[in-house]
Amino acid sequence: MIPWAKPDFHGYEEKFLKEALKSTWISDGSFIRKLEKNFSNYLKTKESIAVSNGTSAIHLIYLTLGLKRGDEIIVPGYGYMAASNLALQMGLKPIFADVDLETFCVTADSIKKKISKKTKLIVITHTYGNVCEVKPIIKLSKKIKIPVLEDSAESFGSRFSNKQSGTFGDFATFSFQATKTITTGEGGMVVTKKNKNFIKKARSLRTHGVLKKRYLHIYPGHNFRLTNLQAAIGCAQLKRFDKIKKERQRIFNMYKHLFKNLKGVKIQKFDKKVSPVVWTFALVIDEKIFPKRDNMIRLLFKKGIETRNGFYSPCRMKLYKKSNTSHLKNSNYLSKKIICLPFYTSLKNNQIIKIFNEIKKLRVI
Repeated sequence: MIPWAKPDFHGYEEKFLKEALKSTWISDGSFIRKLEKNFSNYLKTKESIAVSNGTSAIHLIYLTLGLKRGDEIIVPGYGYMAASNLALQMGLKPIFADVDLETFCVTADSIKKKISKKTKLIVITHTYGNVCEVKPIIKLSKKIKIPVLEDSAESFGSRFSNKQSGTFGDFATFSFQATKTITTGEGGMVVTKKNKNFIKKARSLRTHGVLKKRYLHIYPGHNFRLTNLQAAIGCAQLKRFDKIKKERQRIFNMYKHLFKNLKGVKIQKFDKKVSPVVWTFALVIDEKIFPKRDNMIRLLFKKGIETRNGFYSPCRMKLYKKSNTSHLKNSNYLSKKIICLPFYTSLKNNQIIKIFNEIKKLRVI
């Protein structure tokens, strides 16, 4: 079986884990500070705050901003629904903006249509390692004085105009979940340009709302902490990130070369200004030429190839039946037509060729 994703631990992971274990600091510890520092250095950003996962990273931003019930948050109509799910949990209102049919990313024009007096935050998602056309979005944000959160869970290492994903908005969140570009199993990071007071509040809310005095709660906080053991793995992954990038580029280039002229599929579009570190390789399927997407997934699995469907749009979820989603034509189309192919650093060239050939065989005309 060729799995859809697989973590790659062939560097310092075991060595750093042993160091963390021997230190007896398995919850808090020095690897957490090291990971935060190295992450900030890599992105050339002001502050990085390690958290338990990418979703808690978004949650921490919402809490630190002091968002209140009834506040509106603009989110993309296509992408992982962490930001919108959290909004519902907190009594906030997710307002969906449609995405571009070719890049799969939200645009300034679609965001602008959804701005209201209740809008308190704009969330943009850099889907599958692509980067949104960020400059018009940031320009709009400054004009209307509404902050931007970059959900960069799938785009660590990607660049737009040679600037890192996650460094354009007021804050960004990253995920280190097992399938992500670098992984700690579960884990995440908050990156922010905000002032010291914002950072101080975020760090407090991450740890039960405590500031300097142990057990003295200043805010009704959460436990969003990353463990020292996870941070040790993260430090090892970050140390060899150049190699990870190189392997992901190899896989992306080969897929792109094989599929670019295959009738019946479209490849996600990456702007010339984007230098992607691709998270997964997505094809938009023409069901006049291929079987229906979900049937393709089943047929490929029988051939020993695990693939996945794209994200579901809110149009297809009962959870969002009260939301206005009728305008999400692109998002809904993509959610029905995208198939995501295996993508991990140890994926071999002959396996990629096998995947291509098996997909090619599925053409019905």
